[in-house]
Amino acid sequence: MKGIARAACVAVLLGLSTLAGAQPVEVNDARRATYEESSDTWTLEGAPVRLRRLDLLVEAQVLRYRATEGSFEATGGVCVTRAGQLQACGDQARGSVPQQQVQLGPRVRARYAAGGREVELSASSAQVDFARRQLVARGAVRVTWGEAGLEAEEVSVDGPSEAVVADGSPVVTWEQARLSARRLRADLRGQRLWASGPVRLEHPTGWAQALEAEVHWPQRVAVLRGQVVAGRGADRVQAEELRYAWGAGVWTARGRSRVVVHP
Repeated sequence: MKGIARAACVAVLLGLSTLAGAQPVEVNDARRATYEESSDTWTLEGAPVRLRRLDLLVEAQVLRYRATEGSFEATGGVCVTRAGQLQACGDQARGSVPQQQVQLGPRVRARYAAGGREVELSASSAQVDFARRQLVARGAVRVTWGEAGLEAEEVSVDGPSEAVVADGSPVVTWEQARLSARRLRADLRGQRLWASGPVRLEHPTGWAQALEAEVHWPQRVAVLRGQVVAGRGADRVQAEELRYAWGAGVWTARGRSRVVVHP
C-alpha cells in the first residue's frame, strides 16, 4: 500500500504494530488521510481531526502519526484530553500515545479540577504526563484557581495530590493580598500555601516580610517566620514569628519582639 487519500475519511483504525495485542488507535473526522509505508506514518488532516486511544484524545488540524511506535506530531489548534480530567492545548505538540506523554508549545493552555474548582494554566511551553496527571509548565506561567492567581517562570502540577510548586520569582495574589517569594508550594485541596524567602506579603491594611511564610486561604491568615519585619502605616514590628490576619487587620507577634508605635 503506497498511499491512501480521501477527501472525507470518517474513521481510520490504526494498530500499534510493535505492541502485540495493543489497543488500536481510532481516528475520526479526517478529511484527508495519507499513509507512507516506508516510515509507517499516517498524515491526517481535519477541522479538527480526532485521534483516540482508550481515554486519551488528541485533536488537531494536521496530525502525523507513526504507527510503529505510537508517536505523533500535531499542528494547528492542538488539544490533548484524558478522560475529561486534564486538558492541555497549544499551537504545536508532539508525544507518545501509549505512554500518554506530550510536549506542547507555544501558547499553552491547560485546565483540570482541584479542590472542587477548575484550575486554568497558561504558559509558553509545557510537558504533560497524562497517565500520572502531572504537568511542568515554563515561560511566563500563569495559574488561576477561584479568586487566586499565580505567576512564575516555572510551575509543576501534580494532579493526584492537587499540589502546585512554583519557581522563578513567583507571585501569588488572592483578593487584595499579594505574596512574592523565591519558591512557592500550594496544596489546593487543603487550601494552604508555603513560601520560602525572602517572602513579602502586601495588603492594603499593611505589609510583612520574612524568610518563610505559611498561608491559610479560608481563614485569610499568614504566619511569617524568621527575621520578620512588618508595617502598618507608620507602625513597625520586628519579631521571630508573626501571625497576620489581614482580613481582620490583626497582628500577633511571638517570640522576642520589638514594636514601634507612632501616635
